[in-house]
Amino acid sequence: SLVRDHIVRRSPEGIANASVLVLDARGMAVRAMVGSADFFNHAIAGQVNGAMAQRSPGSALKPFVYALAMDRGLIHPASLMKDAPRRYGGFTPENYDQRFLGPLAAREALILSRNLPAAHLQTRLGESGFHDFLLQAGIRGLKPATFYGLALSLGGVEVSMLELASLYAALASGGELRPVRMLKHASDATAPKRILSPEASFLVL
Repeated sequence: SLVRDHIVRRSPEGIANASVLVLDARGMAVRAMVGSADFFNHAIAGQVNGAMAQRSPGSALKPFVYALAMDRGLIHPASLMKDAPRRYGGFTPENYDQRFLGPLAAREALILSRNLPAAHLQTRLGESGFHDFLLQAGIRGLKPATFYGLALSLGGVEVSMLELASLYAALASGGELRPVRMLKHASDATAPKRILSPEASFLVL
């Protein structure tokens, strides 16, 4: 019902399909999943489960760049960041609004989803720093870190909605990554895996 209503509202913008995943972070149980608006509609590739498909996450990975930087002692929420033009070899990141805001606190840079501070933070984590974090967090199908460069934190990698929800659930669980339960009565003896400190998780949230 929510998907149908969403598509009706957004159809003037060309939106004809949507996916939904509801994950209960307390027990990591999937409460609901809608892969597409209409399983039998070939025009929207309705038999592709969008909640499991690998897609660009846009800016949704940025909070984890900040959390990792906090864990490494590189920043705190009030650290001054620079939203200004920078060139990294052949790559010149830009913001979605084509503007630069100058100096701003890390907290504001993340809330406003500025690309330049996030890309600069990724450089401070080292060439494979954020890439290694995503591998540790169970993101599948990653190519080598050099393939992505600084685009890794800006949506240049493909992840599934399920993987992304699992990452955000780890933030809600104080930095512990736990396996997702797809079946109501399923149990998993796999121990939680710490990927971030409770402090960094709290501050990013």
